[in-house]
Amino acid sequence: MDFEHREIEQFIDRKEGSKAKSTIQNYQSALRRFEAFLHEYDIEMESISGRDMDLFVGRLEDELTEATAAQYIGSISVFYDWLLMDSDAKNPVDRADPDLDGTKTEHQKPTFETDELRDLVDSAETVRGKALLSLMASTGMRVAEACNAKLSRLELEKREIEIETVKTDFGDRTVYFDRQTRRLLDTYINQGYRAKYHAPDSDYIFIASNTNQYKMEEKAEAEENGVKVDNANISTDVGRRIFLRALKNSSIEEEYETYSDGRKRSIYTTHALRRSFCQSWIDNDGDIMSLRNIVGWENLETAKNYIDDTASIDKRDRYGITL
Repeated sequence: MDFEHREIEQFIDRKEGSKAKSTIQNYQSALRRFEAFLHEYDIEMESISGRDMDLFVGRLEDELTEATAAQYIGSISVFYDWLLMDSDAKNPVDRADPDLDGTKTEHQKPTFETDELRDLVDSAETVRGKALLSLMASTGMRVAEACNAKLSRLELEKREIEIETVKTDFGDRTVYFDRQTRRLLDTYINQGYRAKYHAPDSDYIFIASNTNQYKMEEKAEAEENGVKVDNANISTDVGRRIFLRALKNSSIEEEYETYSDGRKRSIYTTHALRRSFCQSWIDNDGDIMSLRNIVGWENLETAKNYIDDTASIDKRDRYGITL
């Protein structure tokens, strides 16, 4: 297993005799990601703050499917229950995500109107930020997909880009963006703004401000296999911060939901851009199968979040054959 923290090794050893192999594998995968996060940000495992844990939880939600992220968060919570069994300290996972114990109300799933999206993009602090948010809003791509987008796969004149789907096994897909996004990308890439960042020769479109890069676990694994990693792109954490600062600078009235422990959290995340794209597509009578291919849904179950799939006499009269 080769964990850096002896406590994690002890936890795995303790659980191996009483848990199924699949459960142990889940513990290992979750804790390996978590340990890489601790190393990346130089955080002490026993003194991690609720804010840092919330940052890690947000990363899981961006990079993994909802089900897998929930499993990983649950595994880390079990680990901290074991680690702190002789302590009065509160499990940091509970501070970051009280919904794990089912005591928080269901998350709201807001969308933006078109004028709000324009306001949000205009409110980004840099040309890089404007281009990033505009690309996400006009294609429905996830923040991790946008942060990993590459120049070699971008066709500005055709207003298209091929991206690698994350969170599902959908595979690579081609998405198309609007003319305003093309103008912003052209300005960022070809008018000197991108060249100001630390690695302009990188193939990534959105490159970071410095070389203190993220994705430590993936980089270490690749380098062990003799593969040089170009990790000059911005991280999903940076992508989220760009979104949140633009939201704060905009005229959009921010709304909050309250956790069971009294903490408040904005209802808006980067996923609201993707959700807004999907909702607009459905509201404008776009077909489901095309939308699935554009946003990279593995199946059509997700579409049920956006459409009314109930049968009714009104729908029969509107869509059915009338003789």
